Order: sequence, then structure tokens, then C-alpha cells
Amino acid sequence: MDLSLHTSKNLPSPEFVKTHLIVCAHQRFVLTEVRDLFSFHDVQYILKDCSLNSLRNDPVTKALDLYYPMYNPQQKVCVVGSVNGLICISIKDLVLWNPSMRLFRHLADSGLRVSGDCSVVYGFGYDDYKVVGVLFMHGFLILEDHVVVKICSLKSNSWSSMDDIPVVVRLTKPCKFVNGKLHWAGVLSWANNIYGSFRKDWNIVSIDLADEKRGEVEQARYGEGGFCLNLEVLGSDLSVLCNCIINYIESRTDVWVMREYGVKESWTKMYTIKNRDDVISLFFPQILCISNKGDILLVLGSTMMVRNPEDEPVRYPKVTNFGSCDAVNIYVESLVCAPLFGTHRARIKAAEDE
Repeated sequence: MDLSLHTSKNLPSPEFVKTHLIVCAHQRFVLTEVRDLFSFHDVQYILKDCSLNSLRNDPVTKALDLYYPMYNPQQKVCVVGSVNGLICISIKDLVLWNPSMRLFRHLADSGLRVSGDCSVVYGFGYDDYKVVGVLFMHGFLILEDHVVVKICSLKSNSWSSMDDIPVVVRLTKPCKFVNGKLHWAGVLSWANNIYGSFRKDWNIVSIDLADEKRGEVEQARYGEGGFCLNLEVLGSDLSVLCNCIINYIESRTDVWVMREYGVKESWTKMYTIKNRDDVISLFFPQILCISNKGDILLVLGSTMMVRNPEDEPVRYPKVTNFGSCDAVNIYVESLVCAPLFGTHRARIKAAEDE
């Protein structure tokens, strides 16, 4: 596989880098490992933890086992999001968890159920620590009343219904929290083919956690052809990874950053990552970090890579005690959230306790 990185003339500003490094001071990664034991239906889900600084600077990083609430490798676990050291995970229930303190709290049942023709996506952000759940239907003819939105605050630990989101009927995961708002990318309809997500009718929907109002983010001009959007947060800025198929053996990812939130003209293309292979892959990179030298740390499938804008050779940090990667999420080590658990706090058995 050949990955090439092309840097825009609009390099990260000192303010952008400073903000990003402040945010990265105590960052760690939660890696979701999927183990396919014997068949598609016989898999294990394991959460691992590793240091951002180690991935950036060391040739080898050991991933540590994370013993999350209701630990059960046979049950699918999804990291919804992380704010101020708290991680929201979805197992059978929604759980708020501080891995640094090994404390957790169950959230009330949202009443949103996954079925053969219904999917549920969640987002987690800060304004009294709120979780938003969106249920939507699959298929071609999606009506407004087939999209249900609910919100839960930690203070009340109860769910209330919000106005529906009629604009976007299929939302991508994961949700990203920026500027007090949760953000999803989604499309108006879904084509019934393998490249159905490569289209031009993408929207970025936001929900303000302060006033619980829906909005949309004006987007950059990504260029011609179909594309698939993934949202990220770089530093404290909303970022879009615009994934495009160039031809049958080549694809690229353009990295856009909104330098001033809510200002369409502030969208800036920072990088273009090109991927060439014998067989085109529908896997696109997830950018995890930008260093003060402009190096980017990204993950493609289960492979970690560090790319330099000066076209230096790609560096591949080795992660031991880790296999197939399903998702990577960032959290900040924090000890300030204990009062949020109130009387609901409970300790998680850790590896060193066994």
C-alpha cells in the first residue's frame, strides 16, 4: 500500500497548534479491538488503552487492557464519546465512565430500540453532560415521523423528546462534540449499491446542548464527484475528512478544518492523503493528532501511521497487545468528575486487582 500526503499552503497557525497541544497534554486513546474467533457471529469486543505521547514518540507502544463497566467480551461495546475525562459507552445500557478513577454510573433507559429496520446513534457532550439519541429508519422512503430524537442530562438522568430532524435521515457514526454542540454527518437518502455513501447531498447536523436546538453547519466546496464525509476534531476545531474514490485503484482523503466555528469562509483544506492499492479499499484514514511540526498521526484499519508534510518516509508506530481495530477514540485523563457520580458511583475491578 502506498500512502502519499500532500500539504496545503494553509499550514496550521500557531494558535491552532497551541490549542491542540493544550488539549493533547494528557490525552490517551481508547482502542476497540474486535477478535473474530471462529465465525462472523463469534466475536469478542475488547477495549484497550494507550498513550498519545508514546504513539507519537516511541517506536513501540503497549496497549493496556481496559476493564470497563459490565465487562463482557462477548457483548458488543461502543464508545459514544468523551468529554472532560468522562467516557460514554453503549453496551446493552448507556454508561458514563471515568477510567482514570475507575468509576461509572448507569444512565436511564432511552427507550430507543435497534431492530431490523431501525438504527440508533448516540452523541455525548457537555452542558450538564448530556447524551442525545437519534433513531432512524432504513430504506428509500423515510418520513419525518420515522426520525426520533431524545436527550438526557446527567443532572436529571431522564430522557425527553426533542424536535425531529427531518433534514438528515441517515447519520454516520461517530458524533463529534465541538463548540457546545454535537455534530453528525448524514445524507438525505441512501443508494442501494456498494458505493452508495459516495454522494454530494451530505449535511452536517448540529444539536446545541445549551438550548437543545437543531442547526446545520455550512460546508466547504469539496470539489466535483461523489464523496463520503467523516467528522473529526483537530485541536478544538471541527474537521471534515472528505473521502473520494478517484478510480478503481486510487482514492484520496482531503482534510478540512473550520478555523472559526460557524464561518463558512474559514474552512481550510490542510492536507490531501492519497491511497493507491491493487484493489480499492473502502477504508479511509482517521486522523488522530497533529504535532507542532505538522506531523499527523492517523490510523487506517489496524495500522497506525505518522506522516510528515515534507514527504519524509512514513513511520509506523508498533502497538503490541492489540489486534484488529474497530474504532479509536480520544479521552483526557481527569480526576475532577467524582461529584457527578453522586451516590451512583461504583468501582470497576482493574487488571492489577486480579
